[in-house]
Amino acid sequence: MPSRIAVFSLEARNARIPSPGRSFHQTSAPHNSVLDALKNLASGRTKSDDFSHSRPVLAPAPFKINREEDLRFHPTAIVCDPIPVIPFNGPGRDEKRAKSSKRHDMSHGVEIITTPTGDTAGTTLIFRTSSKHYVFGSMAEGIQRATVQQGVRLLKAQDFFLTGIANWKNMGGIMGMMLTLADSSTSSYTTAMEIFREAQKRGKKGAGPQKPHFDIYGPPNLKHMLGTCRRFIFRKGLPINTTEYGNHVPEKDENGAILPTWQDSMIKVWALSVSPTVSEHNAQAEAELESRRRHFDAKLNTFAGFQAPENESPEAREVRYDQIRTATIKFMFDSSWSFDTLVERHISEVDMPAAMFIRDPATKGFQPYHGPKPGGLDPLPDITVWTRTPWPGAGILALPPTKPAPESISYIAKSHPVRGQFDVASAKALGVIPGPDYGKLTNGISVKNAKGELINPNQVMGPDRPGQGIAILDVPSVEYVESIVRKEELSSPDVMTGIRAIVWSLGPGVAGHPVLSDFMEKLSDVQHFVSSVDTAPNRVSFNSVAGQATRLNLIDPKRYSTLVFDSTEVPQKSVHRTIPARTSSLPPNVFAADRGMTFTLMPKFEAHKEMATPLFDPETARKEASPEVLELAQKAQKTLRQHRGEMLMWRQLLARPDTEITTLGTGSALPSKYRNVSATLVRVPGVGNYLLDCGENTLGQLSRVFSHEEFVDVLKNLRMIWISHLHADHHLGTTAVIKAWYQVVHNGVPNPQTLGNSTDGIDIKSYGLSVISHRGMLQWLNEYSSVEDFGYSRILPLQLTPNEKGKSSKLSVLNSFEKLESENPSIHRREFEQLLGFEDIQSAHVAHCHGSMAVSFTFPRSPSDPQDVKPLKVSYSGDCRPSYHFGRIGADTTVLIHEATFDDELLGDAKAKKHSTTSEALGVGEKMNAKAVVLTHFSQRYQKIPVLQPVEDEQADDLLPEDATEDVVDDEADVDPTTENADNMDIYPAVAAPNASASGPAKPMSIPSLQHQPSTGERVIKIKNKDMKVAIAFDYMRVKIGDICEMEKFNDALNALLATEDEEVDAEVEVDGAGANANGKRASEDDGDAKANGKKKQKKQKDKCKRNN
Repeated sequence: MPSRIAVFSLEARNARIPSPGRSFHQTSAPHNSVLDALKNLASGRTKSDDFSHSRPVLAPAPFKINREEDLRFHPTAIVCDPIPVIPFNGPGRDEKRAKSSKRHDMSHGVEIITTPTGDTAGTTLIFRTSSKHYVFGSMAEGIQRATVQQGVRLLKAQDFFLTGIANWKNMGGIMGMMLTLADSSTSSYTTAMEIFREAQKRGKKGAGPQKPHFDIYGPPNLKHMLGTCRRFIFRKGLPINTTEYGNHVPEKDENGAILPTWQDSMIKVWALSVSPTVSEHNAQAEAELESRRRHFDAKLNTFAGFQAPENESPEAREVRYDQIRTATIKFMFDSSWSFDTLVERHISEVDMPAAMFIRDPATKGFQPYHGPKPGGLDPLPDITVWTRTPWPGAGILALPPTKPAPESISYIAKSHPVRGQFDVASAKALGVIPGPDYGKLTNGISVKNAKGELINPNQVMGPDRPGQGIAILDVPSVEYVESIVRKEELSSPDVMTGIRAIVWSLGPGVAGHPVLSDFMEKLSDVQHFVSSVDTAPNRVSFNSVAGQATRLNLIDPKRYSTLVFDSTEVPQKSVHRTIPARTSSLPPNVFAADRGMTFTLMPKFEAHKEMATPLFDPETARKEASPEVLELAQKAQKTLRQHRGEMLMWRQLLARPDTEITTLGTGSALPSKYRNVSATLVRVPGVGNYLLDCGENTLGQLSRVFSHEEFVDVLKNLRMIWISHLHADHHLGTTAVIKAWYQVVHNGVPNPQTLGNSTDGIDIKSYGLSVISHRGMLQWLNEYSSVEDFGYSRILPLQLTPNEKGKSSKLSVLNSFEKLESENPSIHRREFEQLLGFEDIQSAHVAHCHGSMAVSFTFPRSPSDPQDVKPLKVSYSGDCRPSYHFGRIGADTTVLIHEATFDDELLGDAKAKKHSTTSEALGVGEKMNAKAVVLTHFSQRYQKIPVLQPVEDEQADDLLPEDATEDVVDDEADVDPTTENADNMDIYPAVAAPNASASGPAKPMSIPSLQHQPSTGERVIKIKNKDMKVAIAFDYMRVKIGDICEMEKFNDALNALLATEDEEVDAEVEVDGAGANANGKRASEDDGDAKANGKKKQKKQKDKCKRNN
């Protein structure tokens, strides 16, 4: 433990956060028509109404700050180091979503980005000023894709104000968004610095661009939620500062005016924290939490600078815990750690697993150590070895214990008052000499007139105009209604002056509540916009991909259908609804919010309801399909009929041919208009449903491809979620899927049982869903369960060892995450079918990142399977280079689902980024003797569908040369080496396949430089396995494996359709993308030829982009 603590001592001390300073602003006298209503609301209330159930607030320590450099302040929370608000103004353009001849002044305005639908769970607004943008509302899964769809760029956004309570529904998209913005901002900053340095060389002077940073504000447990992601998030030199707002008494100036909670040079913000009107005290839960706190401080706290002192008060402990969480976030985004740092220590002191090196006596260089290792059977030599220091997130064993926080956060935001107009007539009457003195008076400086009399600015200046703004009030459930309407800020004339609109983000069953309706009617001069599943239909959120799916349905109606949506029915159907919706109509001054609506704040308030994004029309989408595409589709249907006999014969080669594969997310790196991130659903009739990876917004994708009734059935029969590796684009949707399953199957009721040290007697009805993955993934789920009861107590967390060194994979229940714990209970193969539905599971480590595994599932034989056909076997690659070991465990697979991120001409990119090309994926399928291959995880750009040509052996392409496969070094299979220059984080050392390497230790392959070789025409791939059928996956594709043989007939029509959409995607890459992505990887598909093609179409895109951000 001492050596581990030492690793964090210095950086942890550096991460101690001083309390911020305060800035005071005199608000102008109220003078608008809303005051009468406010005075009525203020009558009869007491100060204690809001705070009877509040939690104690810790007073911040004094902190001095230069108010000229930083106007921000946070009186209610401990925050990270203040940073001057000097935005880096990168270029930005927004698409115009609705035609309008009227130009609106958007220098100070608000736009609604999302409202609740099946695939955008929350309400999000962007507040625009002339130099900065601010994001208010939820950061739900799908928010990245929504901004792309709406044409909204966020390079001017540094401050994110999260509403509601701390749960995944509200915050599930924040990590992906931060990763994408981090990379795009860093890219913009790097470019700006290059320009600045060139300017300096030419002798120009001036300040350089400000280094990017982000500030996130939200409810209690925000820091804990971010900190749980430390095992798969790592950035350097990009501070992300976090502030949590708990219940607090508003602070006031000497005149009794409520001070803003936060402000900068552009806007002021009041944070409103409310708790349920009635809360229950759970003594048993409090006792368990206290026990976990003691255990954390005694066993798990790895921070040397934040150890528990004797006789620590509960308040001081919470301050220390907050510092630990803050330091953890600093390690994730602003660490100075370097992969190249090696530390010398005695071999007995090395914590395994770890890569160890020794110095060559002759060359003095480092070489791998291959002798006896700690924990092994052989005695250790008396030597010192060199090891890499672990990246910071890898060594933090645990975060301080927490519990779900009830506080829901809302905000009031408005601009600063605007200076009044200069009265020339009054100035002349007072004898002020025209010229510079006019300017001085305008700037607040007194002058003397021609007679020597002192003239003050207030004698010639009109009254200041109050700032204009809006409120976004989040009411999760009816239990919060009384608390929010009693908030003092909402009845304060000083705060509410200039607030002309309130956007209400309401949970199910809240809209129409009589107390809320009465409140809205009293504020009759304020326009109210309700955003709720009770008032808005489940309209299409992502029009672009909905249009593509509709056109795909024209080509291949058996595999593709129009997405599930309803533009008229309210309330929406929801698996999370626990109370019936209220049917009361909205009052006259209340409107249903819709995405695209805008509010002009300055110089005059206007609500532009007509700017709402037009509803999706499937018929219009169908008309966009070209005659050429329709003609090719008809030709494909004719070809199908001609070859029906051959296809029926091929189907006889398959076990369980009615097994259905639904590709929910087929893109790589980050969500785009047309492809979401990785997720594939496998439905085995009579057995159950299996989800292979679960990227962000997988639940939303499920809700669009299945009707509500079928969606519920899919969840009820979900038996397993497999997560291949800890990249964000493969697992950030897991929590939402589990919670929906938890609600449907167990009605949200926790499991009273706890997992013991034996698998005997496990009541599968008490669980029903297993999550099989890397230890780090399971630990993340366990740690996040302290923030929210999303159903962790109802799942079986299972860890799988790889099939290697002659040993089959081993499945065990991971019921403890502490080091030195006894071996977790194993699940025997005889138990597989009862607990999991399949009869065997094997995995292989693959070359991509730390913990990456490919997997093969073998299912029980069906009575309807032909006797000479092997049982159904499904193999899934995840992300990886072609793997010899994966080919071995997947032998005779029925269907292989394999990533094909890059076209064949981008082999260099594939090797450097640890992905596969199309031909390599097909080569793995041939090595396995697979009957069918589904290719997925494509570049987010248009990718030409290859033509597959079965030929004789001697004419076939060598799709997978022996030296092309790469597998991880066994000795380093559990090492977590996050390379400093690795774009996809924890790159494994890669070696050639065993039968291709020379004798002796395997050596890492050299990583080639990126080489872009433009395609010169149609790509024809010659394959020797004529029985191997291939499907090219798109989002929302539903195909039975027995029908995969039909899909190749539609490739010509698909290519023609996608070619027409290529221009839009290319332009999107150039305008919206900086090559950043949501899982820590630089999207190389946006490089090289992609940039060249994008620039050619940039002029066309400029014509479409009307708003300048």
